[in-house]
Amino acid sequence: MLTEYASKILNSFDELSKFLKKENGTLVVEDDPLKVVITRERIEFYVDGEFHGFVSDSKEELSEVVSEEAKLWLQALANLHFKRFSLRR
Repeated sequence: MLTEYASKILNSFDELSKFLKKENGTLVVEDDPLKVVITRERIEFYVDGEFHGFVSDSKEELSEVVSEEAKLWLQALANLHFKRFSLRR
């Protein structure tokens, strides 16, 4: 299930890059003390700078420390929907 969310996120990398913080070719979400780093291959999770696992479109390896928060962030990022509005004059 988490790999399915990751697949949606990774397929939306270019769209997400329009509004997420960029660092060295990656996208970053800071939710102190959690840091979510999105690369083109996988989504990594850090707590206080310490690596706690990743999820890709084919594999998930998460520590117990981040497993629940990671699930929530993956769900949120995979299900972002935007509506375009045009201003009427």
